[in-house]
Amino acid sequence: MQTEMSFREKSASISFVTILLVFGAYFWNVVRVLGGRVDYGAAFKVEVGLLVAFVLIEIVLHIAIALQAPDEVPAPRDEREWLIEMRATRVAFQVLVVGALAGVGMIHLTRSVWAMSQVVLLAVVMAQLVKFGGQILYFRRGV
Repeated sequence: MQTEMSFREKSASISFVTILLVFGAYFWNVVRVLGGRVDYGAAFKVEVGLLVAFVLIEIVLHIAIALQAPDEVPAPRDEREWLIEMRATRVAFQVLVVGALAGVGMIHLTRSVWAMSQVVLLAVVMAQLVKFGGQILYFRRGV
């Protein structure tokens, strides 16, 4: 039996899917630049557009779910929600550290500051996906 998702579970789901789609396209664009198929100037315009789209999608969808349950939005997190966030963040932090170290390690493979910054950004994005994915999993499990 599936229960109704809470505001915070819906929020995590929206963020997970939005990050996955927008930053999937973003990093596909990065791969095309690194492969020489697209010049950096054209790619930069696409990347800025994707970042703007990300912010707008997040705002619009979060407003939509807030309007569906206006009493849940200002409610403080309960102990279960704090525990879910803490557990998901703990795992995400480990992903972030590994990714950041990979970004630092890029100095040995390339002298490109842009490439190194993309690896670090990828680490941040992966950590956020792990965090929101973990929250969704823990909400579904009933932790």
